[in-house]
Amino acid sequence: MDNAKRRMKIVFVCTGNTCRSPMAEVVFKKLLAEKLGCQIQELPDKGFDILSGGLAAYNGMTASPNASVVVQKLGVSLEDHQSRYVDLELIEHSDAVLVMTKNHLDMFQDRFHDQRIPVQMLSFSGSDISDPFGGDEKVYTQCLSEIEENLKHLVFKILS
Repeated sequence: MDNAKRRMKIVFVCTGNTCRSPMAEVVFKKLLAEKLGCQIQELPDKGFDILSGGLAAYNGMTASPNASVVVQKLGVSLEDHQSRYVDLELIEHSDAVLVMTKNHLDMFQDRFHDQRIPVQMLSFSGSDISDPFGGDEKVYTQCLSEIEENLKHLVFKILS
């Protein structure tokens, strides 16, 4: 795929947009930039819009502290993250909306049933990615590991 000619918009979705979806967003950007041989900030110029939101999010919340800690170990930051409620403006023209759980999938389909938005589970096995909210750093690390494994498959799928 010639990424310069076509824009691709991918939105990661969880509940509050303070843990799973922002971790998925920044790590996906990192993995994608590495594969494309560019910097994360160059992804829009390469045709990629990568975003995140929450189905029950309050706009403007920061990422949870442990989410910030575990992604820093991978060399990315959630320092500037501001949570965002999933509305039509966020998801319209998306090539993929990736949710963390079957419940998110159901909620999304109920809320946007009249839209033609391609939504699916992030997990290629179809299993839920558990919410680490309120957990310790180890719980966040386990969650991030599961997210990262699925993101590697996604990068391969997109760039193949």
